[in-house]
Amino acid sequence: MDKRNSWRANRRRLTNMNERVVITGVCGTVGRELLKYYIDKDDYIIAVDINENDIAILEKNIKYENIKFIPLDIYDEYTLNIIEKLNPTAIIHAAVLKNTYYNEIYNKYYHNINVSGTIKLAYRMLDSKCLKRFIFLSSDEAYNPTNFFGKDKQEVENILKKITIDGKVIQSVRFPFIVESKGSVYNIFKEQAKNNLPLTVTDKNIKKITANLSSFIFTWNDFYNNICENGVFNFDIGEEISIYELANDIIKQTNSNSTIKIIGLREGEVLERNMVKLNEKEVYNNIFRIY
Repeated sequence: MDKRNSWRANRRRLTNMNERVVITGVCGTVGRELLKYYIDKDDYIIAVDINENDIAILEKNIKYENIKFIPLDIYDEYTLNIIEKLNPTAIIHAAVLKNTYYNEIYNKYYHNINVSGTIKLAYRMLDSKCLKRFIFLSSDEAYNPTNFFGKDKQEVENILKKITIDGKVIQSVRFPFIVESKGSVYNIFKEQAKNNLPLTVTDKNIKKITANLSSFIFTWNDFYNNICENGVFNFDIGEEISIYELANDIIKQTNSNSTIKIIGLREGEVLERNMVKLNEKEVYNNIFRIY
């Protein structure tokens, strides 16, 4: 079978069935959106998150029968044994420690979770006969990384690229920072403005590439149903915004008495990301494969 026909066979095999999907970090912003997506697909979902309070609330609010909530550490052997017995066909690894500020300070701990833990999970679950697809949620911070978070994401991508197993699809997906996500600068600013506190901006000229949840999930649908080959892929869905202007806009929108306080760049932070995108090919609308 040639490469193109093999890819088509993979696509048919992966999309023409009800799946058993593991979503790690399901209580995060992206995790919750993916949960809704697979509920709409009527798949069996294994929802994992170490935050027991959030997952308990989520379980009470989800009216869907084909789901199992697991309030445990995804990297723990006990958890892996439970998941293995549930025979998942796909794993979407969204769990991550993502605070870039703390990552710079406690980089060894973050590396142990975000890199070593992810690779342990991948090797363990890819050994399962039922598993057909493993998707690692990376970040556009992996382009020319300037901080430990981006370097760790890139390291995982590079390790996963080297894993080749017949009948298994292993993918990494880069996408911009989601503006609605927990701990995002948008939500921090809203909370500060609500309490009439100074909105803290590291530099007046700092810019960030962001995307919204709707554009992410729209592109995810195209990706999940059409791209069934190994590799690293980029969702080109972001736009660059000025953080200083965002702070001003939120103050105006909320009629807050807040001011803007410039606090200086943090370790690993740059004014503007220089994302050199070499050796990329568009394989679907706004989806690029990185070679």
